[in-house]
Amino acid sequence: MRRARLQCCLAALAWGASAAAPAFELSADMPPRQPGLWLMEQTGTISDGKTTFEIQKVWRVCLDGEADRALHELEVREQQASVAGLNERCDEPEPVFKEGRLSWSMYCSGPSPIEDKIGKTEIRHTTTFVSGEETRAETAVVNLDNLIQSKGRFDTVMKRLGACAEGKKAGDMLLMHWRVNGEETLKARQFRNVFEKVANSKTFTASRLNR
Repeated sequence: MRRARLQCCLAALAWGASAAAPAFELSADMPPRQPGLWLMEQTGTISDGKTTFEIQKVWRVCLDGEADRALHELEVREQQASVAGLNERCDEPEPVFKEGRLSWSMYCSGPSPIEDKIGKTEIRHTTTFVSGEETRAETAVVNLDNLIQSKGRFDTVMKRLGACAEGKKAGDMLLMHWRVNGEETLKARQFRNVFEKVANSKTFTASRLNR
């Protein structure tokens, strides 16, 4: 049962994952990442104390100002999609930008899929702007259930590589690697789009919570 619950979270994240979710409002004075091609490396661990998944995803993403803000929102929507798979609904976060750091938190709850209990999840995120060409982010997820407790930590490092390739538009993403516990999932070289991934995550969340 524990493994099934962790796999549920993984499946939601794999969706990338149309509902009328509230707008994700970012501070107007928050600096954008510089336009161009960025390398994004995501590493994470999901564990309930007995079963652990180590995850690594490496992307290349083409950004402009609008796509950059959508990428910040995607970090929220994918986490909401993940806990929606556990029948939990999240409060909409209120992002704060201060001293070169973007931070937000979400509290989620809903009926546990395991028993007639209430599941609760707390998600905290911070993005640090190292420069206009580098950011580092941390996301911590703690799921509290009367039967099971699990934790997740996700780190994302982004660095600008240069100009986007000819023919690529802002928001385009290429998945270079996707590894679970060190093994390639054979899902690499997949093309995605930041705006589509935001929409897909909202759709996934609505499909789970509106049943």
